[in-house]
Amino acid sequence: MPKIVNHEEKKHLILEIAYHNIQELGKQGTSVRSIANAAKMTPGQIRYYFPNQSALLSEILNMLTESIESNIKSIFLDRNLPLEKRIVDAILLTMPLDKKRTADMIVWLAVQEENSAINENTMSDEIYILVQTSFELLQQANKINQSIDKEKAITKLHALIDGLALHKLYQPKQLSNTLVEQIVTEEIQSWMERVK
Repeated sequence: MPKIVNHEEKKHLILEIAYHNIQELGKQGTSVRSIANAAKMTPGQIRYYFPNQSALLSEILNMLTESIESNIKSIFLDRNLPLEKRIVDAILLTMPLDKKRTADMIVWLAVQEENSAINENTMSDEIYILVQTSFELLQQANKINQSIDKEKAITKLHALIDGLALHKLYQPKQLSNTLVEQIVTEEIQSWMERVK
């Protein structure tokens, strides 16, 4: 009797193995052959689920983005925390402050480097949207200083997040998690009305 294969489970398993392979090997782990070796499959078996490397890498990016977005939504829905704290916590989810988030960033950078031709939103685009949404939420709550230039403030925080994330990834001992949180918090506070 032929073996029944759950193709969705198999596809998800390939993505998980690919994630860990890229986490371990960086850019070298993005090739179909490397992922097939890690999965103990042939490249042809991988291509059955993902016709080419671009499709596989795109799916890995989607998986990462969905996971992070889901966690960010959970933070924003937590009404037990002040809005400013929720914003800071959501932003910190995108930064390599623990093993999981560091692994996510390694995978994201390797996939982006290998497959920069993907014509989809990248995590960087998502971070920009997160910062923009954060600004707008504070604006709706009447907490933004009226003299703040919205586009400049958003761009500045976006660049700060990217820079801190890369610095934290490549020089983790030079930058504590507490300091990263303080820098992000202070930048967001600089947008807000000063209490007189």
